[in-house]
Amino acid sequence: MSFIYFYLQKEFSLGVKMKLFCKFASVSLIGLAFSLFACSNNETGINGAEPVKEIPLEDYASIADSTLYKNVTMYRALNFKGDTTEWNESDCSIKDSSFSCYHETCIDGCYTLVIHCQDANNKQIECPSYKDTIYDTTYKDINFGENALVNYIPVAKIPEFNRDTVQKVLSTLYGDACAQFFHFSSSYYLEPIGLPEGFSFEDRSSVPFGYEATHRSGECKVGRADVQYMPTSNEYRSIVHRLPEDIERVTYQFFNGSMKSYRDTTISWKLAYTDQYGRSDTLDITTMLIADTSASARDSLRISILGYRHGGSYYAN
Repeated sequence: MSFIYFYLQKEFSLGVKMKLFCKFASVSLIGLAFSLFACSNNETGINGAEPVKEIPLEDYASIADSTLYKNVTMYRALNFKGDTTEWNESDCSIKDSSFSCYHETCIDGCYTLVIHCQDANNKQIECPSYKDTIYDTTYKDINFGENALVNYIPVAKIPEFNRDTVQKVLSTLYGDACAQFFHFSSSYYLEPIGLPEGFSFEDRSSVPFGYEATHRSGECKVGRADVQYMPTSNEYRSIVHRLPEDIERVTYQFFNGSMKSYRDTTISWKLAYTDQYGRSDTLDITTMLIADTSASARDSLRISILGYRHGGSYYAN
């Protein structure tokens, strides 16, 4: 009986692929010769791990009636909010006074595992599998409990909010009716306080093409940009878990969603900003709203395909 293993899983390392190939190498002369060559050139494993020993052919027949025992080590860690997270031992790098963990799970556009087994006559047969698998899991606490490995809570290094610059860039804006004032990207969640009626901050972080202000039948409507988009089926998407977490970025569009134009008008309002860990403060803003007399302002196509009005934008800390 010979076994041909095709392993296309994207997330496994080349070392694991080679070990699996060695373990289930074909007993044909060509397959055996290739496997011996591959294994002999991997004495310590491609990733520094010990090479997998080949299973004798007579053992394959007993796989279906046997139980596979796996020893698994799992790390548990506390994040900044006090939530407990679990990680496989291979996900984490632990140092004397710090640690980091990373895990990525593919959810779309992934390669799949395909296994084909053949007998000596090249006839496809059902691949042998263990009757049962028993996991012996050992848990280790990284940064809490009596046997904590380190005394360290990982946090993303968020830049300080640049208060002076934000006040400056928002000090003068065009006050046109039914239009976007500003495009604002920051590492902080923003909330305006005390703006005139109809003014709004729209969070476009999860809206691919953003928002736009449209004037219809004498009314202004702020909503998602009307853009036709067909996603590519081959796009690769994944979920990433990480400690410390990545810095979260939020993008806002600042609109005058009313039909009133503000020209030579000064407004005073507050901007509350909060980071991803809940730490917050408030900034006083004074804005002079002026008329936009540029050529682009007279163009009826003031909204770009991405839902932005041509005009000011700022990428804050």
